[in-house]
Amino acid sequence: MKQAQALKRVYTDTLNALLVEHPWTFAKKRAALPASAVAPEWGFARAFPVPADFLRLLAVDGAASVSLEADASGAQAILTDAEAPLPILYLATVADPGRLPPHFVEALSSKLAFDICEDLTQSNTKKDALGQLYLLDLAKAKRVNGLQHAPEEYGTFSWLAARGQAVVDPILTTDGR
Repeated sequence: MKQAQALKRVYTDTLNALLVEHPWTFAKKRAALPASAVAPEWGFARAFPVPADFLRLLAVDGAASVSLEADASGAQAILTDAEAPLPILYLATVADPGRLPPHFVEALSSKLAFDICEDLTQSNTKKDALGQLYLLDLAKAKRVNGLQHAPEEYGTFSWLAARGQAVVDPILTTDGR
């Protein structure tokens, strides 16, 4: 029972902290935000309230300058001079644990164990070991997440351009070109 209460106490904060730490592909979302009816006090022409599941801003399309700020009520908004709707890319909360990929679940499990270890075991040695395990699991999760991106295309190699050769898999070409 004590373990369940400890996990319940830290789960949501630990999950969201881990989600914010890296631009995980499964937590990325796009949105086109409508402008708020209330303009910012000064500095920018428009405010765009962020979505309810918003954790971290990754990109804003078409805005030269932006600022992420909280209003008097504590609600966050993106301030900018761009026109509505404002296209953004952001990290979102993941409410359904079934959507979390296995590599992320391992890192989350290690982090949760680290967070509650001292309360349950009163052992700094075990906590240190779990901290090391978490760092290894996090590195593996980031690596696997990075492999999910499309491969980058090679640009023009200056040495090939100087020789007048095409850039069609130059390293793999075996026909003498």
